[in-house]
Amino acid sequence: MASRNINSVFGEGSVSERTVRWWFEKFRSGELSLKNEPRGRPKCVLNQDQLRAMVEANPKTAIRGLAADLGVSATTISRHLAAIGKVKKWDRWVGTTPVEG
Repeated sequence: MASRNINSVFGEGSVSERTVRWWFEKFRSGELSLKNEPRGRPKCVLNQDQLRAMVEANPKTAIRGLAADLGVSATTISRHLAAIGKVKKWDRWVGTTPVEG
């Protein structure tokens, strides 16, 4: 009902029923601010120095093994390996070197 009233004033699709319910719950709890909460990617829980040391100690380590050892997802490991410049070549993790040109 409330969402229909808001949409009739601000235009169809301005707000969903779920958003209006969330607002009411927020206001009932005493939070009267209309500011959005900060969002973004959670802080990194993976120590890249530790990852680098593990890969350099055993270059044949699989992503899944690293993920299990460090308690993170394989996607996280893959992303951080790329960030520290490691690529898989011939079944080994090696550092990338800049191409001169």
